[in-house]
Formats: sequence, C-alpha cells, structure tokens
Amino acid sequence: MALNFDEFQKVVETAQQADAVKADLKRSLKKVGNALGALQAALGEMETMLADEYVAAPRTRKPRQPRAAQADGEGAPAKKPGRPKKTQA
Repeated sequence: MALNFDEFQKVVETAQQADAVKADLKRSLKKVGNALGALQAALGEMETMLADEYVAAPRTRKPRQPRAAQADGEGAPAKKPGRPKKTQA
C-alpha cells in the first residue's frame, strides 16, 4: 500500500480552504445578525412614533449666560481678531 503524498496534500489544502470559507461565512452571518437586530430596533421605534397616542417630548434649552462686564469699564466692544480695516490716507 503506497501513500500518495500529493493527494494527501490536496486534501489538506482543500480542508484548510473550507475552514477559511466557514470562518468568512460565520463572520458575515454575525454582521447580518447585528444589522437585522438594528433594523428591528429601528422599526420598533418607528412604530412607536407612528402610533396615534405618540407625543413628541419638547426640547429644552439651557438658559443663556449674560456676558461679563469689560475690565476697562467702558461699554466699547473688545477688539476682534483678524485683519484691521484699511484707513484712507
């Protein structure tokens, strides 16, 4: 009984390729499962929003803080950064 190492090597390579394909399929199925879960969650939220008894919660804003008084005591605005205006000579 002679062992044919070429055939044995082909069988091993085929098995390794099959394992790689299985791993890729598992990874793809996980992604699809996660996407389906997100889609179901979004559909549930949409059904809630489209229900007749749904009322949107009003948005609340933070109250504005008044600006601090200037250190020089005058009401003149502070200098803004940037290029100064051209003056006529």
